[in-house]
Amino acid sequence: MEVEPDCIFSSDSFEKYADNDRCRVSKERVKDFLDRGLMTQDGVYQRYTETLSDKLSSTYGPSVVGNIRQSFRQLRDPATRYLSPMAFKRLFAERLSGSEVGTSLVAPVLLLDILTSHAFHPFPPPHVDSGLPQIDENAFLRAVSLLILTPARRTKSKFRSAIHSMYGGTWGPHRGWYVAVRGKDARDFRRRVFRSLATPDSSHINTGTVTTISVPRFEWLGFRKDGSDPEDDPTQQFVVVEDETEASIDILDVLSESPPEEDTLTMNPFRESYRLVLPSLPKRTDDLSSLCIPTTKLVALLKLIQQTQRENAEDLVTSVEEVGSDAKVGWEGFETVMSGYSELLADGIANIFRLFTEAEVGNVM
Repeated sequence: MEVEPDCIFSSDSFEKYADNDRCRVSKERVKDFLDRGLMTQDGVYQRYTETLSDKLSSTYGPSVVGNIRQSFRQLRDPATRYLSPMAFKRLFAERLSGSEVGTSLVAPVLLLDILTSHAFHPFPPPHVDSGLPQIDENAFLRAVSLLILTPARRTKSKFRSAIHSMYGGTWGPHRGWYVAVRGKDARDFRRRVFRSLATPDSSHINTGTVTTISVPRFEWLGFRKDGSDPEDDPTQQFVVVEDETEASIDILDVLSESPPEEDTLTMNPFRESYRLVLPSLPKRTDDLSSLCIPTTKLVALLKLIQQTQRENAEDLVTSVEEVGSDAKVGWEGFETVMSGYSELLADGIANIFRLFTEAEVGNVM
């Protein structure tokens, strides 16, 4: 289901009507998953790894997963068995040595930041007193998958609005469709990139702001309010939405995309049923409004992408430097300058990290 531009958003809360039998069964199944210990962070990661592996094989062929795992083993610290940050940075320092961006140490470091954040998606990276969180083979595979798979629906190279997976059902007096899995759009991808590069803004004054995102819960078709009834579109789309905190929205997405048990007979639980699990899982504590990216860091990424894609992005770099004139770019500024360049950003990052789909990345240890 796609939310149409002329849809009418219902002013009613999703909680207005009591659960019907289908909703109760959906919540009971999620509670059963929870009681059986299937909703732990490790369990979620394991299923998400399998989901992404299947998408990779479908997109790039059956050998790609093995190639990415082999790349990890070439970058693995033999003592810890985790990714060696030094080996990773050395690899990209060598690959970029002939470029303008490669003359500084910024590019390999920011690429490692991007990889690390995506390795632990949808949860926050674990806190460590010094150094970086330890990335194992499955975490490396998840990160590369997220960075090279298309992050949203595309038509003629342009990102389109999200398409949500739906299940038929009733909400109060309305017969329509519940959201089973939320579709992604370009803004979701930009959020991931921003978070992967951002750090807490030391000058930010905590006002208790909580960034929220409106998520469709239920859709139905009804008569147009103005009484018109054109032959080509005799119905009006009505959508019930609820605001979710940005800090937990990705967790609910992953839980609904990778259920512990697939049930093709009675259908998998609705996405909103997984809210029962949130209290037992770690989630981000820093709001988007409290984060910023150093301007030099974002400019370095854009210059790297410019070289990778062989596209002139000087106007974009100039815009970033203007927005980040105080040496940092916040979320709103990032959205202002990057919203029209999502495809360039996604394609550039994918081309960089597609290196790890090769069977051999070179001897870097």
